Amino acid sequence: MEKQLKNYRVRIYHFMLKFVKDSALAEDLTQDVMLKIWLKKDKLSSMEALDSYILAMAKNHIFDHFKKLAKEKSYQKEVWHHLQNSENRTESKLATDDIQGQLDAILHELPPRQQQIYELNHDKGLSLQEIADQLNIAPNTAKNHLTRALKVIRSQMNPESFLWLAWLGLLPL
Repeated sequence: MEKQLKNYRVRIYHFMLKFVKDSALAEDLTQDVMLKIWLKKDKLSSMEALDSYILAMAKNHIFDHFKKLAKEKSYQKEVWHHLQNSENRTESKLATDDIQGQLDAILHELPPRQQQIYELNHDKGLSLQEIADQLNIAPNTAKNHLTRALKVIRSQMNPESFLWLAWLGLLPL
């Protein structure tokens, strides 16, 4: 039986090598099949169609190997996609928090009336007419205060931050 196993080993190795094109991997797969054969040697010794059975074992093992690779690749893609999205969300959150901090610092430096009008317009979504009515001022005065506030913000924010704020809808372009 041992001489027969050596012959099968060579045949299985060449069969595996034909599919995987890597001698080390073909050797590992051959070893796996040879172990299965060795564990079933008592059962196999009484078989008449041993060649067909061992070839079927090798074929099934190579199919299982490729199925496993496909699952691993699919899993790797899924994990990579999840990590990419997670990193993007984290980076976006950090960037947004940093830019919001810069904006808050600039707003804190504005005169109180400009702060108030900016907050009513951007935070509460009030129109210039609604702001003017609420503060008992002319709509043009509300517009002038908002324009000055936006001019200060634009001049003090770096261009990337300004575009990021505009993209997030925190500033008009």
